[in-house]
Amino acid sequence: ALNKRWSYFVGKAVPFLTRLVGLFIADGKIEEKHIPSLSQQARIDLQDLGPTFIKAGQMMSVRPDVLPQATLEELEKLQDSVEPFDTTIAVQQIERELGGPLGQFFTSISEEPIAAASLAQVYLATLNDGKNTMVAVKVQRPEVLSTVSKDLYVLRRAAEVFQG
Repeated sequence: ALNKRWSYFVGKAVPFLTRLVGLFIADGKIEEKHIPSLSQQARIDLQDLGPTFIKAGQMMSVRPDVLPQATLEELEKLQDSVEPFDTTIAVQQIERELGGPLGQFFTSISEEPIAAASLAQVYLATLNDGKNTMVAVKVQRPEVLSTVSKDLYVLRRAAEVFQG
């Protein structure tokens, strides 16, 4: 499982880094005209890599001292506009954790998440409490603990590779 995750990471990182190096060699710097497409590809790659890398992108999205504005704007999309996971899976997870069907706890719940981020997504629901109390239901992404654990290995291994 670790080697598979490492291979997936390398499959995303190497093409992106190759493009960066190629542009730098060709022009002696990264030209402004390339920043938007590079930024978009970085965001897509981070999102594809999952929770740990999305979180890294979120942290970088608030660093104007490190990244150009176009990149900051692209990475800001990782704050609460991450691709959601399937609602059916979320419902199963909610029912499993609460120990019963949704209708036992809620009179309604949004069909789609109102926000999706690195570790979880959020649904708007009305409690079945006779008072129509509105609540936010936060659902952790499936397999997030396992994925983050593997990613820590990947990051450690990547650091070793880059350090030589």
